[in-house]
Parts: sequence; C-alpha cells; structure tokens
Amino acid sequence: MPHAERMRPLLGTFVTIRAQGDEKLTQAQTESAVECAFRAIGRVDRLMSFHRRSSDIGRLNRGRPGACLRVHVWTYQVLREAQRLWHWSGGAFDCNVGGPLMRSGLLPKLAGRHARTSTGKMAIQLRKDGSVRVKARVALDLGGIAKGFAVDKAVELLRERGMQSGMVNAGGDLRVFGDEPQPIWVRCPTEPTRVQMLGMLTNGAIATSAAYFTNSNRLAESTTSAIVDTKRGRRVFMTGSVSVIARNCMLADALTKIAILKGRLPARIVRHAQAKVLNI
Repeated sequence: MPHAERMRPLLGTFVTIRAQGDEKLTQAQTESAVECAFRAIGRVDRLMSFHRRSSDIGRLNRGRPGACLRVHVWTYQVLREAQRLWHWSGGAFDCNVGGPLMRSGLLPKLAGRHARTSTGKMAIQLRKDGSVRVKARVALDLGGIAKGFAVDKAVELLRERGMQSGMVNAGGDLRVFGDEPQPIWVRCPTEPTRVQMLGMLTNGAIATSAAYFTNSNRLAESTTSAIVDTKRGRRVFMTGSVSVIARNCMLADALTKIAILKGRLPARIVRHAQAKVLNI
C-alpha cells in the first residue's frame, strides 16, 4: 500500500505527518493527501496566530469593547470549545492570557494592550450568527488549544482522502489513526534531550505540557512554564510533565493545562473528552 511521511516547520514547531493509503490509491494520491493535511495546518496558523495582525485572533485582540467581528468557522469552533472548558474548569482554562505572557516576554507586545487587559473572566461573547462580540479589552492566545485542533483537521483530511492509517505530530501534540498500535514517546522532564516511551496508542490523541526550555529556578529545582494561573495572575512552576490522552487532540492539548492548574481533571471533562492523565 502507498505510504508517505513528511516533516515541515509549522505552528512554531516541527510537524510530522505520516500516512498509508488504501491499496486502491496511488503513491501520488497518498502524497497529495499529506500535502492537503499540511495546508489545513497552515490555515489554522493563519486564522488563529497571536503573531499575525490579520488573523482572526489578531483582529479580536485589536477590537474595541462592544465590537462584533466575523470569524472563520474553525476559529469559532475553537473559541466555543475554549469557552465550554472555561466554564467546566471553573475558569482555570483561560485563553485571555496574552497579557501575562507579553509581560514575561513569551509573546510580542501588542501596542498598549499588555497593560490594559485582565485575565480570569470571559471577555468575549460567541453569537449565534457566527460572530464574536468583544466585551472587554482582550489579549487572546489560543496556543493552548489551537495546535491540537490543527492536528485534528489534518487527520480529518487524511481520512477523507482514503488514508487507512497514519499519524500527525505537532511538537508533542499527537494523534494516530488506524488499526495498528503506535508507540508514544515523550521528553524526559529533567533531561529533555532524551525521550522515554509511555506506551502504545490506537485511534487516539495525546498532548504533553511541560517547561523544558523556559527559565529555571534552580534553588527550587523547578521551571517556570508558559501556563498562566489566571486566579493568581502568574505563570506556573513545574518540575515534571503532564500528558493527557483524549478522543481528539484539541481536547488533549487543552486538558493538559487544566490538569496542571487544578491538579486533576473534573469528572465532567473526563467524560466529555474520554480523558486519562499521565504524570512524569
């Protein structure tokens, strides 16, 4: 059966796509499916990047309170899931965290915005007509959920084009499909140049959050992560890593942050995502 594997820089990381086509398909058709999957990931980046002024998120971040902006259906889907998780996690999962990340130098500053936004509240309203109303000054960053969504869209396109099995890995946000179990590897938190095997995964997704390459607090033997505790207005210290297995990669991606911030996943979220937490 035709097989293709490619790697490209996207979403601020390296994305690997591997696919095996149905025996009725040609090698060219399999490679075309992989190209379509990469284009879907690129589209998510253009729509939801904090760094692009013309993206949906860039426009929302520049929007004045009271403004209603039309966004792409994909952006609306991600914001809707983010809003659901915000409610179900008691506000722990919050995408309005651009302010603290800008002040820490982890995101580029938006003119005047880093000093004028706050976290810990739902600052947007999703309207039934597919538009988004900006309720207060926002600095939205979908980095904690959109990468997983991009992986899911890539897998969706691969399946639509007749791929029988495969894998999409975006810097640790990974989803596999097909009947054959595939090995799952994660970085060692204390030595991130090494990896260790977590086990095998079939038709599922996994995402991992850690603080491998951010600034270390050697006295406390911990590292300041890019995850923001909105109730305290500061970034979280981590000594290990947290992985979440879920039914899709968007949920796995988002749920690592909730598991870190709350120490567990609420039962309602576990049922919704068919989730399992793995700590290292």
